[in-house]
Amino acid sequence: MTAQKAKLNNTLRTLLWILLDIALCNLAMILAQQFRFEVQIPEVFFRRYLNIAPVMTLLCLVSFWAFGLYRNMWQYASAESVVSIVLAALVGAVATYLYSLLRYTFTQPVNNHLLHRTVYLLYWVLLTVLVGGSRVAYRIILTHGRYPFRRGTKESVRRTMVIGAGWAGANVIRDMQNGRYGNALPVIVVDDDPARAGARINGVRVVRGTAQVAQYAKDYGIDDILVAIATPNGELRPLLEACLATGCRVRRVSAPQDVSGEGSHGDVRDLNLNDLLGRPEETLDMTQAAAYFRDKTVLITGGGGSIGSELCRRLMAFEPRRLVLYDISENYMYDLFFELKERYPEGLADKLILRVGSIQDESRLSEVMAEQHPDVVLHAAAHKHVPLMENCPAQAVKNNVFGTYTAAIVSMRYGVRRFVMISTDKAVNPTNVMGASKRLAEMIIEALNTQGQTEFTAVRFGNVLGSHGSVVPLFERQIRAGGPVTITHPDVIRYFMTIPEAASLVLQAAAIAKGGEVFVLDMGQPVRIKDLAEKMIQLYGAQDEPHKVEIRYVGLRPGEKLYEELMAADESTQHTELQKIFVAKPEVVTAETMQTLLAVLHRCVEENGDMRVCLHALLPSFRSPDEVNAMAEAANQAESAEPAAASAP
Repeated sequence: MTAQKAKLNNTLRTLLWILLDIALCNLAMILAQQFRFEVQIPEVFFRRYLNIAPVMTLLCLVSFWAFGLYRNMWQYASAESVVSIVLAALVGAVATYLYSLLRYTFTQPVNNHLLHRTVYLLYWVLLTVLVGGSRVAYRIILTHGRYPFRRGTKESVRRTMVIGAGWAGANVIRDMQNGRYGNALPVIVVDDDPARAGARINGVRVVRGTAQVAQYAKDYGIDDILVAIATPNGELRPLLEACLATGCRVRRVSAPQDVSGEGSHGDVRDLNLNDLLGRPEETLDMTQAAAYFRDKTVLITGGGGSIGSELCRRLMAFEPRRLVLYDISENYMYDLFFELKERYPEGLADKLILRVGSIQDESRLSEVMAEQHPDVVLHAAAHKHVPLMENCPAQAVKNNVFGTYTAAIVSMRYGVRRFVMISTDKAVNPTNVMGASKRLAEMIIEALNTQGQTEFTAVRFGNVLGSHGSVVPLFERQIRAGGPVTITHPDVIRYFMTIPEAASLVLQAAAIAKGGEVFVLDMGQPVRIKDLAEKMIQLYGAQDEPHKVEIRYVGLRPGEKLYEELMAADESTQHTELQKIFVAKPEVVTAETMQTLLAVLHRCVEENGDMRVCLHALLPSFRSPDEVNAMAEAANQAESAEPAAASAP
């Protein structure tokens, strides 16, 4: 019923525009003759006008229809709309002149329809002015006409500061005045360009100095700040933090570097944690990866998880022959399938294959690989939560170690060309069971890399922002609940990357791997978790008195250390052909060593032995978290003491 009502309203609106244009078309011709003859239209010319008026009107309406004047939403009219009016009026005037000329040629002197040539020129000009003026008046009534009323009712509007007086800022202001952003009212524009200071954009004053954002927000009673600067996140971070510190709601216009499949350049969106990451998000050139995966069959274990699902989204754009998602949890895969079905409505059923199963189930894996014959396996399935694996060490070993071995062996058996395992920075000098199990998994694929035709490689990265079970969703829930935000220790630091960065690294590694490498993304400097929590409190608590959200320290969890590492001291490091991607060359593990490791672990699992004792015996780099953290705290105290000693007399 709503759709029918909207259609009826559109029809009535179009009919009213047509009736108005009929009147304007004839008015333009009468005025053209009046201006041509100055005082009084000669009777003979008036009769000629009456003879051509029906056809002239019809030609005018047809031209307007052809140029889309009845399809435009005039409250959002732009310069292109003005050009359409000028051209439509020109075509209508020329068509009228040609019609008059033809009638004059074939009927003269019986019935002369030809007016003076100047009349047709004036007709075009006046028609353009009248039709254009009617559209401008309509736009003013619907948009600017509301502003005097809105200015008088402060509670009904959101006073908005726009930062950036360039193209993006001008568009945002125009859209606000057109009502696109609800009750947002542009009050002031801030820009650092001295040439723009004192100017006005659609009547909104431009002032200089983004460093004075806090003062401007106070002086002008700002409720919202909209950053309309198309600059990468890392460069904008200080400005965004200054905006958040005002207590206003902060949004920004998406830059080309920030666009994902869900948005487009120029969209206005709320800030997210990526904007405050502390470094620009790495946008890797995926040309080589796209060429590698085109027309290949790819199997993703853990395909419904955070990384696995993002891999799937990106791979769909590379036109693979098939994508096979293999996961023990059907729920996430099911949701992902319907998300992709909306984006790729045709042919998805044949291209995206869902299979439920465990990586520990060799017969099920063999069945799926025999059916699908994958060229590449992206191994994302793992138990990854440190505290849980400290409580269930045998399950960590079964899934992360034996599950990886099973997936790798079955891949070799069915001729997989390349096997990419997703590892973690916690595998470097591990202090917990999860990290130790992932380091053992790395050692297994290093050993298998020399045993057959399959090329095995691993990818290490740090904490992934927004992934299932990460600290970011936990902090967000705590902040929205009013706190407290719980942090294990004030000195804990971690490397962070976004889900798109993580997926890009995996796909790049798969494309350039030769076997035996461990790929690492340059993630910049690690982030202090305390700083991350404070930024999130600013981001998600800005409108709810964020200073009242408490940060509470609860102590390090079992197996947790203060810092993480991306590479071990004995791993040689080298650059790759791709920027920001490095390769660690760990010590090669022999097949005999691998089999010994597996035998010891299997016996420990079967006999229900102390798994930590077994892991410490197999991995000399697996150390107690208390020992590692004590060393880190001593180093931090030494660093703090150095400035104090330097300043002492």
